[in-house]
Amino acid sequence: MRRAFNHGKIIGSVVAALSLLAAGCSSPDDESSDNGAYEPVVVEHQFGSTTIDSDPMTVVTLTGSWTDSLLALDEPIKARYVTEGYAGENNRFEWTPENDAEVITFFGTESISVPQLAALEPDLILAGYLGSEDEYKRISQVAPTIPVMAKDAVMDSWQDVTLTAGRIFGKEDKAQSLVDDVESQVADFKADHPAAQGKTFSFGQLTQEGQVGVVADDTDPVSKLMSSMGMVLDPKVKEVAEGQTRVLISRERTDLLNSDLLILWPLGGDPAAFESLPGWSNRTAVKSGAVVYVNNNNAAALSEPTIYSVPYALNLIGAAADKIPG
Repeated sequence: MRRAFNHGKIIGSVVAALSLLAAGCSSPDDESSDNGAYEPVVVEHQFGSTTIDSDPMTVVTLTGSWTDSLLALDEPIKARYVTEGYAGENNRFEWTPENDAEVITFFGTESISVPQLAALEPDLILAGYLGSEDEYKRISQVAPTIPVMAKDAVMDSWQDVTLTAGRIFGKEDKAQSLVDDVESQVADFKADHPAAQGKTFSFGQLTQEGQVGVVADDTDPVSKLMSSMGMVLDPKVKEVAEGQTRVLISRERTDLLNSDLLILWPLGGDPAAFESLPGWSNRTAVKSGAVVYVNNNNAAALSEPTIYSVPYALNLIGAAADKIPG
C-alpha cells in the first residue's frame, strides 16, 4: 500500500519557505575594494539571468541558505523572511548567528505582499525557491531577484549559494575558504565514522494518519547531504517509490524502513508515536539505536543545508552513526 508523497505540501513547503539571502555594503577590507568600482555580476538561474550593477546595500533574503551565507561573509541583511512554524525558536535556527535583520514570517513566497516587500526598499532579493516564472516576475518587479540557480531543482547546494554570495559581494576568497572548511568537516566525519560508510539511511515524516512520508530521490537535499557523509539512500525505498521523489508508506509496510540509520520527523511532535507502528521495535536501526529524531526547529539542518547548518547536521547524525554495527 503506497501512494506518491506530496512534496509541495510537507517537506517541499519548508523548502519553498525558509529565509533567504541578505546583503551588505563593502568595507575597506573587501576583496573588491582594490579597484574601488563595483564590477557588475551576472547570475544565471532557472528563469534567465539577473544582473547586479552596484554593490547591494539593502538585501532581503527568503531562504536560510542565503541568510547564513551572508552572515558568514559578514554582510548585513535588511530583512529575512522565514516560514511560520518552521524557523526555529524565536524565528531563528540555533545554527544561525544572532543578527539584526528584520524578521518577517510567511507561508511560502506566494503569500508575500509585494507592497510590504517594496516598503523595505531592497536593492537585491535573494529568493531561492519560487514556484513559477510568474511568481519570479511578481517578486522581481520590486528589485533584482535571484531564484534557484540550478536547472530542474528546488534548491541550490549550500556550496553554490555561498560561492555566489562571495561573487556578489566581492568576497570570493573568503567564500571559498568557508566552503573548504565545512567540506573538511564532512571529510572528518567520514573518517571518524567508518561503520557508517556505505550503509543505508531513510528520512521520513510521520503523518497524523500514521503513514510515513519518505524521501525517495538521490537528488533530494537530504540525500545529497547524507551521501556526502558516506551513506546511501535505501534502495528498497527507491524501488517502491517507482520514480517518485517521495512516497507515503502505510503503517502496514513500515518493514520497508529497515535501513541502517533512520532520520525521523514526527509531524505531531512526539517521537513515541512511531512506537505504535506494527513491528517498529524490530527495525534494524531501532534495535541498534541508530535513530535520529528531528522536529520543526531543526529538521531544516538536513532538508535545507546551509554553510552553518551542515556542521550542526554532522553533530546531529554523529551519535546515531556511532551505533551502526561495523
